[in-house]
Amino acid sequence: MRKQALAAAGIAALLLLSGCGGKESALSHQHGADSEQYETTSSIDVMPKLLSVYTDNTQASYAAVGSVEDILKELKCYCGCMDNDKVHDSLHRCFIAEKNEDGVKWTDHGAQCGICLSELQDAKRLKEEGKSIEEIKTFIDNKYKGTGPQA
Repeated sequence: MRKQALAAAGIAALLLLSGCGGKESALSHQHGADSEQYETTSSIDVMPKLLSVYTDNTQASYAAVGSVEDILKELKCYCGCMDNDKVHDSLHRCFIAEKNEDGVKWTDHGAQCGICLSELQDAKRLKEEGKSIEEIKTFIDNKYKGTGPQA
């Protein structure tokens, strides 16, 4: 029974790190604006149609972006997208390319990447637990440092 639980946990971890929706894996997808798709919606509450090819879990994760947007702007993304791309300046940029009075320009970068999605889910959970931004940053840094393709 214990071996089955460990095997199931291992499979779940591999699925998470392999990205979602049949896209390239989190460790092999190209990082940067050239590999991303974009779609603008009227607000953060209106999800882009480009997410329709991804799993329900990925779509639900994107729907949570608005509730942790301020935190995502403070977090480093550890998938490697920030290494050589001046456009990616935080985890926020992995989900939202731009936000202005015209609406929200979404990117599917985060949907292609298990690390981005996992960081988002951790940030949301920790915020719901009442953790401070500093506690969340420390948790994310400790958990994900060294997980990207450069590791």
